[in-house]
Amino acid sequence: MSIKWCKKNLEHYSQPVYDLLAEEFPDVPMEIADCVDLCGLCTDVPFAIRNNATVVARDARGLYVKLKQGMEFMSAPPLPGTYAAVAAAQKDSQDNVQETDPSKE
Repeated sequence: MSIKWCKKNLEHYSQPVYDLLAEEFPDVPMEIADCVDLCGLCTDVPFAIRNNATVVARDARGLYVKLKQGMEFMSAPPLPGTYAAVAAAQKDSQDNVQETDPSKE
């Protein structure tokens, strides 16, 4: 997951959101770009680009809530019975086999 910020939008609206998220999620890469080619949004509303998708809100608080919910969703364990859960279980079982495989020593 990565977040890209527009420098001009940070100056107008989103700087507090950037600061809070940088403090709460220091491992998430955040980039500040001089221009992200969203000039209609840049001076109108707070926004950020998360994983190449634009996240927009009416105010800074709304942007913070949307971005934080997305981060928690992406880091939460997958729901049982979903493809993501099955893939994670297979990966875990493969990792366990590799750790206990005597031919790897």
